[in-house]
Formats: sequence, structure tokens, C-alpha cells
Amino acid sequence: MGVDWYPRSRDEQIHLTDTWIGIFKTKAEAWNIPAANVNSLTETNSAAKEKLAVVKSGERTAASVVECNEIFGELEAEARFIKKHYLLLPPLELTDLATLLLLVPDETRTPVGKPSGQPALTVTYPGGPFLLKVHFAPLAGTEPLDSRGDYGYALYKGIMPQGGATLEQAAGIKHYLMKAPRSGDELLHFRFTRRKTELVEFDADESGMTAFFCARYENQKGDFGTWGPCASAIIP
Repeated sequence: MGVDWYPRSRDEQIHLTDTWIGIFKTKAEAWNIPAANVNSLTETNSAAKEKLAVVKSGERTAASVVECNEIFGELEAEARFIKKHYLLLPPLELTDLATLLLLVPDETRTPVGKPSGQPALTVTYPGGPFLLKVHFAPLAGTEPLDSRGDYGYALYKGIMPQGGATLEQAAGIKHYLMKAPRSGDELLHFRFTRRKTELVEFDADESGMTAFFCARYENQKGDFGTWGPCASAIIP
């Protein structure tokens, strides 16, 4: 299985993005990285530091943990987007990758296959209002032959009010569901993750509604596999 370039610990994630932000001050234009992406990464990095400091302090609460998880999810998504679209060979050179704290690739590349498995989801109640926890595992009988293809999970989410959404609710910014979904095609993308669990927080006025989740595997090239079955739970 290939080694992921993105660090696992949050302190290392901050160190990586701090390093990028410093380098981008002089290199972003030459590497064609839009200022909007650099500014967004800088703002998210700063917010992540603040949320992490709260979680590490005596002021830690369940809500602050959720907020910290969300901002670090955003930080990872922005870093992966920049890496995928702008930190390429060329225009970068191998020495640039090392300076950016990225893995220097081997000369011989092993192809990564399209995701072949399907993920199964279970939803539990971690305690506290407005919180659900999504658990990921391979669907029985669909374990992949090449685990590199099933690199991570693309998680999708939808919310259905009791009895189904009205036309106005369905057309709103949250696109509430009018009926239970048959597959992830009817849900909105929530996040990419390589973790085995994800804590999901909802708004207070969504308590009593039904949350639906569906996922599919995604490889390092952004290729998707087949949808797994949907899972649902009542929002506490």
C-alpha cells in the first residue's frame, strides 16, 4: 500500500501547511497557484491552530472537539486540492517537493487501480444532542484485491424532515430530502476521509429529522468506486 503524503497528527498537519504558506509567499505566482487558494489555506490554517489550542486546553468541550474536527477536515481538503492541482512535476522540481515536506517519488511508478470494493456504514449515537458517528468498514464480500485503489472514503450526507421536505425546503441551501434516497447520487458530498469513524454535528432545529449517509471508495487519482448501501439514523 502506498504511503500517504499527508501527515496523520494534527501538529504535523499544522507544520506542513505552515511550511507551505511560507514558501507560497515567494513561489505561488511562479507555480501558478491562485492567490485565493493561498489566502484560504492561510485562513483555515490559522483557524485550525485556534481550535486545536482550545481542544488541548482546559476549555475543551464536546462542541469544541466537533469544531476542531471540522476545521481540520477543511484544512486537509484544501491542502489536498492544492497538492493535486498545483504542486506538480513540472513546473516543480524534486528539490521543491522536499522543501514542501512532500514525498519524492520513485522513478518507477506502480499503477493504482480503480476502487473495486464497496464500503458499509453504520451510524451510532456518541452521546450529546445533535451528534451522530459514522463508522466505515468494507462491505462483506467486496473486499478489494488491491487495497491501494480503495484509498479512502468519499462520504455523502442528506437530511429528511419528518414526512419529507417541502418543495421550498428541498430547494433551499441545505437541499433537504423529500424522500429516502436510493443511493449516494441523491445526497450531497460531505467530506473525504481515511478515518474509520467520522463525528457529524447537526443544527439544533434538525433534531428529530432523519440523516442519511452513503459512501464510496476514492483512490489517490480521484477515481470513485461503486456506492455502498445507504445508512440512516434519527438526529438526537
